[in-house]
This record gives sequence, structure tokens and C-alpha cells, in this order.
Amino acid sequence: MKYLILTTMLLLSINSYSATDEPHPIIDSNYISKYSYNLESMNIKDLQKTRISLKNYLDEDGIKEIDSKKNLEKKLLVALLEYDDVRIQITNVIDEIIQDYKVNIEIENTLLSFKDTFMNIIKDNRPLVKNLRDYKAYDFRLGSAYLAMMSAFHETEESKKFYSRLVKDKKNDTTSIGKYNKELKLAQVNINLVKKDMETLTEISDIKAVLSKIEKEISIRE
Repeated sequence: MKYLILTTMLLLSINSYSATDEPHPIIDSNYISKYSYNLESMNIKDLQKTRISLKNYLDEDGIKEIDSKKNLEKKLLVALLEYDDVRIQITNVIDEIIQDYKVNIEIENTLLSFKDTFMNIIKDNRPLVKNLRDYKAYDFRLGSAYLAMMSAFHETEESKKFYSRLVKDKKNDTTSIGKYNKELKLAQVNINLVKKDMETLTEISDIKAVLSKIEKEISIRE
């Protein structure tokens, strides 16, 4: 999913964005080129050696098996939605938290209010997600609600203590929030795998562009 979105709220990997055109840590590439050369300062031998090295990299089996951009984007959307299937279970986890932590009426009302907010966002927006851009818009809305809930937990001393318990219990998968957090991490595995392939595909394009420049420089020298 750098754009499946995500500043942690209740240890969810979700970011809040002011606009869907902003870079998303999972969906958008955070690739930084590793192939910057001052070709004009290189001698012909070094140019040829670099050309061979880059071509050998492109010929590696793992690199040749990378899927197309279009297919990888489809796979990423599937992985993000599978992750979201787990993430939206927060609506059920809220009910469990209210019971497990025996929260006071003020915290209970806050939790239930956000539960309603989450359910409305999910109901109104999740069915509209058909592509990665749709997901970014949906993720923005859901992420904003999580951040608002986090802010609400810092309004009183009692709610701060409650939130501190949640943060502590996230590491304990026998608790409702801990089990939820563990399931979220497991759901992120496929996202990370697809994201890695997408970054590799971007690297391949980068290498091909560099090779083109090297070929041109060599032709000038020969």
C-alpha cells in the first residue's frame, strides 16, 4: 500500500490526506533512482562495463517474471480491499472494547459515535471503489475519521488513560485490540509483496532509460 494510506489510529495503518491527488504511501511510487551516472565523465570501458551489468540485472529470472503495470495495479487493489475487509472490522471491535474495558458512559458514547461514522463511510463509499484512485478517496475519508477518533481520546484524563491501555494491549493478541492489530499486520503482507513488485517495475523502467543513454554515449565514442 509510500501510498492501502496511513497514520496509525488504534494501530491501524491508515493515513489522512487533504486531497486524493496527494502521494499515497502505498499506491503511489516512492522509488528513488539508484542509477545516476555522469556518463560524459566515464571512459568507454566503464560505459561498456556498466551496460553489461545493467543488462545482466534485467535478464535475472525474478526480474523477467515481474508482471505488467496494469496487472500489478489490479493485484494491489485486490490486496488493499482484502486488507480493508479486516480493517473495517473495527466496528465490531468497538463493541468488544466497550465490554472488555468497562468504559464510562462518556467514552462509550464517543466510541459508538465513531462506530456509526465508520459504518456510514463504509456503506456510502466502499461500494464505489473500482480502482486505485477510488480507493484513495475512500481511504482519505476513513483515515480522517480514525484521526478524529484519536484526537477525541486525548480530550480528557480518563480518555487518555483508556487510550494508553489500548496502545499497551495492542501487543497482546489475547485482547480484542491486540487480536485486531495482529490480523491487520497479517493482511498487510500481500500489499507489501505487490508494492515491492511495483517498485521493481519502476526500477526496470529506470534502468532501461539509463541504458538508452549509455548506448547513445557509447555510439558517440565509437
